Amino acid sequence: MMDNMRSDAYHEIKYKIIHFDYIPGQKISEKTISQELGLGRTPVREAIIRIEREDLIEVIPQSGTYITRIDMADAKDARFVRECIEPKIMLSAAANISDESLATLRKNLSEQDKTASEINPDSFFDLDQDFHHEFYKVVNKEIVWDWLQINNTQLNRFRRLRLKEMDLNWSTIYTQHKNIFEAVVDKNIDDLEYLVNEHLHLMLLERHQVLDAYPDYFRNYDEEATSAPIDESK
Repeated sequence: MMDNMRSDAYHEIKYKIIHFDYIPGQKISEKTISQELGLGRTPVREAIIRIEREDLIEVIPQSGTYITRIDMADAKDARFVRECIEPKIMLSAAANISDESLATLRKNLSEQDKTASEINPDSFFDLDQDFHHEFYKVVNKEIVWDWLQINNTQLNRFRRLRLKEMDLNWSTIYTQHKNIFEAVVDKNIDDLEYLVNEHLHLMLLERHQVLDAYPDYFRNYDEEATSAPIDESK
C-alpha cells in the first residue's frame, strides 16, 4: 500500500511539474502538495527527494523548496540521445509491427487531431508521448523508454512548454507524426529515417521562439537566447 502511495505521489508531482501546474521558480511545500493530492506527508516527502535527484526540484537551505528552471543544455543533450536511439527503434518497429499496434497508432493520431483542434495541450502532449512509446513497446524496449523518461525530463518540459507557445502551430507535430506512421505502414525505410530525424530536430529549430516567450522559465536564458542558430543542413 505504501509503495503505491509513493509511486502515486512521485508520478503526480512529476506530471504537474512537466505540465506546468507547478511553474519554474515556484516555491512548494510538502504540506500544500499533500493537501492537493490527498496523500500523506511521508510519500510526498519521499517523492520530492526522488524528483530532486532528477533536477526538477531544488531544496535551498534556510529558504525552501522550489521547482527548478529548465536546463536547455540538458534538454539538448537528451534530444541528441533520442536522435541516436529512436530512428533505430522505429526502423526495427517498421519491420515487426503488428496490426494491433498499427490500430493503436491510428487511433492515437485521430485523437491527436481532435485534441489539437480543441487546443488541449495536456492531452496532446500525453498522446505525443504515447505515440513514441508504442514503437518502443513493439520492439520490446520499454526499459529503454523508462530510462529515457527519467533522463530526459528537461526535454519533456521544453516539449510541453512548446505547446503553450500558440504561435507555434501544433499541426507541425501532428503532420510529422502522421508522415512517420505512413512510412511505417508502407515500410518505407529511407523516408522513415529522414522523417524521424526531422521530427527530433524540430526542438532545435523552435527553441529560440519558446525561450523568448518564457524567459523566466529557463536557466542561463541570456546565454541560450544569444547562441548561434542551428545549421539546418546538418
